[in-house]
Amino acid sequence: MKLLSWNVQGAFPPYTPIDRIQSQVQHIREAAECPDIIALNEVSRHRRDVWRDELVSIGYDQIVYTLDWAEELGESDIPPHQDYNHVNGNLTAIHEDATVGNLTRLQPSIRYGPWDGADLKDWDTNLPEKILHAEMELDDQTLELWNIRAVPGSMHGEEKVKILENTFSRIMKGSQTPCILTGDFNSPDRELADGTIIPWRHNKEGDVAKRWVEAELNILRGLEDKGMVDVFRHCHGYGDLDMLDVSHATQTDDPLAVPPEEVQGKRFDHIIASGELNPVDCYYDQEGFGCSDHAPIIAEFGL
Repeated sequence: MKLLSWNVQGAFPPYTPIDRIQSQVQHIREAAECPDIIALNEVSRHRRDVWRDELVSIGYDQIVYTLDWAEELGESDIPPHQDYNHVNGNLTAIHEDATVGNLTRLQPSIRYGPWDGADLKDWDTNLPEKILHAEMELDDQTLELWNIRAVPGSMHGEEKVKILENTFSRIMKGSQTPCILTGDFNSPDRELADGTIIPWRHNKEGDVAKRWVEAELNILRGLEDKGMVDVFRHCHGYGDLDMLDVSHATQTDDPLAVPPEEVQGKRFDHIIASGELNPVDCYYDQEGFGCSDHAPIIAEFGL
């Protein structure tokens, strides 16, 4: 089973150029060879029909998304939503030739929980369209897939933390099946060659900074207690990996104009999956920088 996760840069401009979408779909078809599952972040709600038509044309006949949430919230003038642009959401799709099927979107309810030992509910984000929870059938069992995008903390403050906390808590308390978590986490700040994770705000004081660090470390490492592994690190380990560990271009205002081999940046995009799915390969497709400021991350599972 092959999975591609990609931030397709649909935040600015809100009406994503159609030729960019077409080039991204072409990349999924030709360079990535139509993975079984695709999980996309920052899909423009204004281009929902374009995305759906383009993906169907290359065989993705099962599609779920949170673009309807983004649209409804984006048209709201009720605080605090008038301060968020809500211009994009997440999209997950399965190819017609995939080894999985029966893709179903799961929608949270405030009535869920609290679970044993918990006093608070876990659903508290103002950006619900950044978390797409779905399930699908894999042979004789159910596979759970979380497609998330943590917004930048520099722009949205604690909303980033809420998205990470929300996702981590719900997986730890509610997931009972083989599970994959993927997307753009906007984390970490950096990683050391020995595997040490350096979260954002690690050098700040106060309760907010402490909560920030804990949220990032939980989502990146805490799911190990659930039998889940960072698929890229599981396959490659640590050390000096050079360009392999760059997924987000940060050194220029126009990453699309920079040759892929010269891109510098952060490892923001991740796939964290149940070890029982037997991950056998994982890499960042640097050629994807030709049509987004993020490179797709692609993983293969031996199941």
